[in-house]
Amino acid sequence: MWPLLEMMRPLNCAMSTFSAVIGAVLVTVAFSPQVFLALAAVFLITGAGNVINDYIDVDSDRINRPRRPIPSGRVKKRTALLYSILLFAAGILITVAMNNVLCLIIAAVNTLVLIVYSSHLQNKVLFGNFAVAYLASSTILFGGAAAGDVTVPLLLMLLAGLATFSREIVKDLEDLQGDRTSFLKKMTSRMKESFGDRFRVGTSGIKLKYKTIYAILFASFSLWLAIVISIIPYAWGILGDFYLAVLVPTDAVFVLASLVLIHRRNYKLVSKLIKIGMALGLIAFLVGAAF
Repeated sequence: MWPLLEMMRPLNCAMSTFSAVIGAVLVTVAFSPQVFLALAAVFLITGAGNVINDYIDVDSDRINRPRRPIPSGRVKKRTALLYSILLFAAGILITVAMNNVLCLIIAAVNTLVLIVYSSHLQNKVLFGNFAVAYLASSTILFGGAAAGDVTVPLLLMLLAGLATFSREIVKDLEDLQGDRTSFLKKMTSRMKESFGDRFRVGTSGIKLKYKTIYAILFASFSLWLAIVISIIPYAWGILGDFYLAVLVPTDAVFVLASLVLIHRRNYKLVSKLIKIGMALGLIAFLVGAAF
């Protein structure tokens, strides 16, 4: 039983569930049975995604993570596949029991994205980043939908999704900035086919398959779009002055991150700044909803 639970990565599932809690709290603090069902569905579907990821990545895990349940022999590959199907089905069935069309659509889409991401998008530049950003932020909308209103959760989802998308790109750039020789040795020996999906090798060493400036522009644009979206709740009178008070430093951090990214290309610093901005943005929405 424990190896099966390990494959779900409970901490990761709990973090996704917490995002759904945030989405619901933005609507109400009096949780209905629907909300609790939604939290269970998020936990199970997230866990199913982690299991199917282990199932698909078993060959690379035998080299990179041999202690995981499948490569270590504690769980058979076929068992992992059946287990992931069971978890996905349980999560979908719980969503059906909620009798909430939007939640059912989100659950079905997330199930599809989790499978496609694990099988095709993990090492795809931009597309993989977008999938991660969507999956990380969609649970906020799911929680709001379960609580009965999606207006504020949708805005937070867009803000979080754009910031996450930008940070995922920056993290790729940060990886590239590391020890290129060591990276080349590791990736060519361990990643094999997936190596070509993200990087290319030239006479000057490892480079992103796509020009670095394009990645920087995508990341910076996402941050500025997040700033624009963050203003909407106050401009439309959805959230008040308390929201604005926390929003100002939030957007200031995003602006700083964008400027550092473009002019200094200090990817490690930019990644930290985006993370800080995301935390401040979450606080801004919670404060705005509370007051």
